[in-house]
Amino acid sequence: MESGPAPTSSPTPAPVVTPAPVVWGRLQHGVFAFLACSWLLYAFPRPATVLLGTFLQAWMTVCGWCGFDLAERPWRWPGKWMGEIAKIDTGWQEVTTWTADNLWVPFSVVHQLTGSGDTGHDFARFVIIVAVSTFVAVVWAVLGTRTVTPRFWRILHLLVRWDLAFHMLGYGLIKLYGTQFGEMGPMRLTTEVGDLMPMTLVGTFMQANPGYEVFGGIGETLGGLLLFHPRTALLGAVVSFGVMTNVCALNWMCGVPVKLFSLHLLLFALFLMAPYRQRAWAVFFGNTPSQPVRLAISDSRRGALAMTLVGVVFVGSHLYAAHVGMTAPKPWMQGREKSALFGVWQVESMQVDGKALEATDAARWRFLAIDVGTFAFVRATTGQRTFLEFTLAADGKSAAVKSRSAAAAEASTWELVEGKKTVPVRNPTPLTPADYQKPVEAERRTLQVRGTWNGKPLVLELVEKVHLLQTPFRLRQELPDGW
Repeated sequence: MESGPAPTSSPTPAPVVTPAPVVWGRLQHGVFAFLACSWLLYAFPRPATVLLGTFLQAWMTVCGWCGFDLAERPWRWPGKWMGEIAKIDTGWQEVTTWTADNLWVPFSVVHQLTGSGDTGHDFARFVIIVAVSTFVAVVWAVLGTRTVTPRFWRILHLLVRWDLAFHMLGYGLIKLYGTQFGEMGPMRLTTEVGDLMPMTLVGTFMQANPGYEVFGGIGETLGGLLLFHPRTALLGAVVSFGVMTNVCALNWMCGVPVKLFSLHLLLFALFLMAPYRQRAWAVFFGNTPSQPVRLAISDSRRGALAMTLVGVVFVGSHLYAAHVGMTAPKPWMQGREKSALFGVWQVESMQVDGKALEATDAARWRFLAIDVGTFAFVRATTGQRTFLEFTLAADGKSAAVKSRSAAAAEASTWELVEGKKTVPVRNPTPLTPADYQKPVEAERRTLQVRGTWNGKPLVLELVEKVHLLQTPFRLRQELPDGW
């Protein structure tokens, strides 16, 4: 009798190998203590104000829908907490003042609202943060503390990642909404390039190139959004690092006084890329496989889902609050609207008391510049500016004008007549170098002014000036415009 096939023995399951817990040494504990302490001291109170500010905007929106009066209790408590947290900055001022008074820093500390982030106060604060963080790191390492695990690294990574993300969003959105640099006005257009400070030149470049401002805003916003999710955290850190490298270069080389702050954001991005250093080496240099990087805080699926939902709600609320803030009416802009005559008007002829002034006459004006609101100025042949109070009538046919330097002077009435004429201008699309020497005709607005100035009759013939810096985008260019 034939026997059946021999029974196959089931394979012995491989033993489950539990990875040995990672044990940190003194160096890892010291580095962690320094980074965590320095970030906490430098970042706060902003993370808390971002959290409360987002909640406050959502709270005000809900209260508005429900018809609650935010001036009454208990609806005003979020704003009260915002004020209490802001007192942390006041405490820092006392610390930096004491530091300077006791000669711990070799410079003066003056507290004033200037918009600069590189003041003596800021540098003294930076020195204190480095000193305190170093002390904490040394003590922690020497005492041999073993309470910190790699999970704490991941928590710190998460906090820094979200902090940088909101910073990137803040700068990115303000550029996308076109409110960081504003619009180039007559004052900037009529200032010689050599008289501009390097920082002002950066602002002029951004004002003259709104498309580049949007481009920068897209990069910053994209970097911020990518940082919110651990799967895209590396890409967000790389994008943020590239964007902030460019920002740091402008700030440090052109004297924009946020050098310390932008450098910290750059270092934040570098810190976020540190866990991926082995993967980056394998991809760019080693050409070898690499292990995934674990950034999860929670080991449970429910915990991870809960954190994701909270994050989505928080980020969505923040974006909504930013949109509301950017598009809300701005009361401080009332009275600063542009009039129909906004711009620079070049003087073609000028008569004072019936006498025509030659172009070489020091008393003759080169142009009349009409800015926002009631602000205007004239510039003489000598380059001297005279600032005016220029109140245009509702019909646009007259204006009440007086010098701002003489507060007691009475305003005189200027009669205004608008028109149009054809003038020779530089060829915007030259085909050969010779075309640069051949002006082309373009239509420009004109303005005739009749009134009085310093008690004497005044007649002006003006033509609107379009500066070369206002040249629109051209896709095809046969010749460069020149550096």
